[in-house]
Amino acid sequence: MNDTDLNRMLQRAATTVSVVPPAALEHEIMARVRVDDGRAKRWRSFVLWVLALAAVSGVVTAGVIGWSKALQDPTHSTPPKMKLFQEGLPK
Repeated sequence: MNDTDLNRMLQRAATTVSVVPPAALEHEIMARVRVDDGRAKRWRSFVLWVLALAAVSGVVTAGVIGWSKALQDPTHSTPPKMKLFQEGLPK
């Protein structure tokens, strides 16, 4: 239901005097709301999927960047020189 449909339905409800009982309008309005509920569920599902995909892509991007930075870091490629193993060498 868009704004035009809602405005038309509300104007018709306001202009009808006693020809159409309010119960009939309530039934019609509730039928439209049920149809709209399906659309709202589809939008909710779409938004949840977009948020989930954004979160997953963020985690994957952070992992790729971290992995590439770790590959470029030479700090741990060679073990540090320890004094314990250098004491026996002649000076």
